[in-house]
Amino acid sequence: MSPASDLAHGPADCRAVLHALLCSLAAPEPAAPLPSGVLLIDSVFAGWPLDDPAVLQALQTWMKPPGRCLRIVGLDFDAVARTHPRFSRWRRDWAHRIEAWRPSDGLWAPGLHMLLAGSVAAQWQDAPDWCLRRVTEKVQVQALRDRSAAFLQRCEPAWPVTTLGL
Repeated sequence: MSPASDLAHGPADCRAVLHALLCSLAAPEPAAPLPSGVLLIDSVFAGWPLDDPAVLQALQTWMKPPGRCLRIVGLDFDAVARTHPRFSRWRRDWAHRIEAWRPSDGLWAPGLHMLLAGSVAAQWQDAPDWCLRRVTEKVQVQALRDRSAAFLQRCEPAWPVTTLGL
């Protein structure tokens, strides 16, 4: 990632940025407080390092104190379970701290593919072409937070931990 542009290009660089941001939840910089909520938004999370053991350990460490919540917003959670089986299994143990949502109308808002954690965000600029922007400017992070909050207003709970049936 170029420090001047805060853009990552290509699958490896984009995954590395997401990996670093998610792992930093377990060991934040001394001046940065830990966020009480983390939001992951993507339709299928295909390029995310959610199955990485270091990411799962960082999320688990971050989620241990009371009041922490991981929100996941997606369209196709069956695809997420297939792509990230380790994350899917891990999620069962932390279901009391994880919320999964999907748009109730099934329509995805353009440009809403991001990670929001405290004062930092990572937003896909062009997911198919692998371009990810790291955002640290307070005003821009707040704008992304407001946009995602508006999107969450038209979402419903999804991806149950267990499916009841006969």
